[in-house]
Amino acid sequence: MQFAPIWLNPQENLKIISDWCKQLQSGTDILLLPEMFNTGYVLNPNDLDIHWQDETIGILKQLASKFQILIGGSIPIIRNGLWFNAFIFVDKNGLQFHYDKIQLFSMAGEQKHYTPGKVIKYFKYKSFKILPFVCYDLRFPNLSFTHEVPDLIIYSANWPKTRIGHWDKLLPARAIENLCYVAGINRIGTDHNGFEYPGHSSIVDFNGNTVLNLDTIEGIKNIVLDMDAMIKMRRYYGFLKDRRFN
Repeated sequence: MQFAPIWLNPQENLKIISDWCKQLQSGTDILLLPEMFNTGYVLNPNDLDIHWQDETIGILKQLASKFQILIGGSIPIIRNGLWFNAFIFVDKNGLQFHYDKIQLFSMAGEQKHYTPGKVIKYFKYKSFKILPFVCYDLRFPNLSFTHEVPDLIIYSANWPKTRIGHWDKLLPARAIENLCYVAGINRIGTDHNGFEYPGHSSIVDFNGNTVLNLDTIEGIKNIVLDMDAMIKMRRYYGFLKDRRFN
């Protein structure tokens, strides 16, 4: 789902998400959302109400139950007095998985306000081994070059217009390196700081081909990922078995 989060307004942002969920196709498994979809890309955690994270997870749980889906996206989360930019996944039972953004965006000073994650974390959903990351992580291929090979890498992002050409090239690069699907979910619109975001939310297949692109539009698009075709290509090309790690 690609949209323009309203600054520091979780209630309205979650209402927008709820309204768009009505457009989901029957049988949808996962709904993916941009970075900090509930607040906008906030660098000063002092502007945040700690109750918003529980409210956000609670409403996502209701939506996940109603539409029988898993919902994933990044939100600001506080744990033990420390703020993290966390990619969360929520189903009908609540928060099931989280990943804390490792590469904080130093150009904006994100590392001054948030604590970097330390662990690259996979989780299994249906038959897919999923590797979630957040925005700036995309620039660091070492994060996805691991002993375990992902079937789907997901980037939840606020990627600005000034560098959107990099986004369009790096998503296929990560897919080709890992012979896997890559999903990048970006926002649109202009944020409170005046930065413009052009969307380009995309899904790239294991051959580096863009199979879905939302361009600059708001809304939801669906796609079915073909695990069998991905496995067939991996067997044909033995690149993955030739990985070497120091």
